[in-house]
Amino acid sequence: MRGTYLAGLAATIVWLAATRGAEVVELLQRARPLPIAAALAATFVLIGLSALFWAQALRMLGHRSRISQIVLATARALPARYVPLGVSFAAARIALLRARGVGLAPLMTTAALETVMRPTVALTMGATLLAASGSPAGSLSWPVATLAVAAVAATPVAGGKVLTRLAARRGIALAITWKGYARLVVAEAAYWAWASMTFVLYLQAFPSADSFGELHAAGAFMVAWALGFLAVFAPQGIGVAEISLVGLLAAGDGEPGIAMTAVFASYRLVQVARDILATATAEVIAKRRARQGSAPTG
Repeated sequence: MRGTYLAGLAATIVWLAATRGAEVVELLQRARPLPIAAALAATFVLIGLSALFWAQALRMLGHRSRISQIVLATARALPARYVPLGVSFAAARIALLRARGVGLAPLMTTAALETVMRPTVALTMGATLLAASGSPAGSLSWPVATLAVAAVAATPVAGGKVLTRLAARRGIALAITWKGYARLVVAEAAYWAWASMTFVLYLQAFPSADSFGELHAAGAFMVAWALGFLAVFAPQGIGVAEISLVGLLAAGDGEPGIAMTAVFASYRLVQVARDILATATAEVIAKRRARQGSAPTG
């Protein structure tokens, strides 16, 4: 299914370039460089916020790790996002942190909690913002309700008890607490608030997007990226997120044309630039630390 989807996506891109190429080029040429640069700088904060979720989860599960260590592992794992497997990024972080002595069980539990909570928080916050902005797309009760059930399953009173018992059978002490769970919700909410703010900042680079309300654009971004996250057949949700974003924004005060899809898609280029810079910097730091750790002390 994934191969068929990617082939169809490639054909759509070719069609868009052939029929709307001039319009897309004009939109990109009129872009204001300062908001794009500011959005690029802001995306680096998301690495730290993503690491904060892992740090809080590991702390709840009884394993304290330095936030700097998790930030470094997160940055080094970023290239795994471009492997067409949904779990590759989490698996890369697990491998890097496992090599630093973090237990496998808390790492896998953390990855599972993030997988459940990331789209849940995004959909809930996004739907709330869309409703507040007066968008008719604000009624997303079914996906929110479905994911809310999944989120409840990860709480201490539900999945937490099951997880604790399963871990205890293998001699592993794990516990999902209410205090820790609340911290995870706050960390994830901070992640999505900053991510949507960064996207709204990016949109300010394009005059054609000036008609979109900031509240509406932020909510649409969260919902669209959550839907892309849930579309397991689309690597990184590419295509699904952009089309969903066009549809959600079309339901509000703006009128995005087909060519605006390319503008939304070009936001991924900002993320690619961030990933390249962050990974290169993290690898330099990791190699320097490795040399310092292997240097003779006598």
